[in-house]
Amino acid sequence: MKKIIAGLATFLSVFLFFKPRKVAAPTSRPGLQPGDLLFSPIGEKDSFYIGHVGIVTEDDCVIHSIPKGLKKDEADHFFRKFARLSLYRARDEEAGVRAAAFAERIYESNPRAPYRFFTDLKDTGDKQYCTKLVWQAYYYGAGIKLNNYPLFARALHPEFIKDLRHLYKVRT
Repeated sequence: MKKIIAGLATFLSVFLFFKPRKVAAPTSRPGLQPGDLLFSPIGEKDSFYIGHVGIVTEDDCVIHSIPKGLKKDEADHFFRKFARLSLYRARDEEAGVRAAAFAERIYESNPRAPYRFFTDLKDTGDKQYCTKLVWQAYYYGAGIKLNNYPLFARALHPEFIKDLRHLYKVRT
């Protein structure tokens, strides 16, 4: 019962504290680099009204987690799927490459990972959600703990990992 109440409180806090912003869709897809993070804003139908994040790989694809498991989309397809995206890039280009490689390993080892929002960040096993996948890619792949969340943290919203110490927003 405590988990349900905590989950409901987390879900509601997202809607109370974050207001959706109207952002114009980019007229063309920006150049992408491995490790780039693509965030869909809160309040969009295509991100289930709560936001979404994916990580760009070496082969110009985006790995993200959806209810059917991990998904690897061509970047162009991802841009068509999500009308409004913001792009964040690692300040250290090599860190981005390492994070992308780790995300690829997670995807390859368990592409059918079930979507579970209330799972610890430390477990790279069979349960994933979009923010957890990206956080783990940076933590285990590049040694970067986005916003210093502990390994036992659960249910992180994508907005909570926009750590400007390690990432910067790229204009689209």
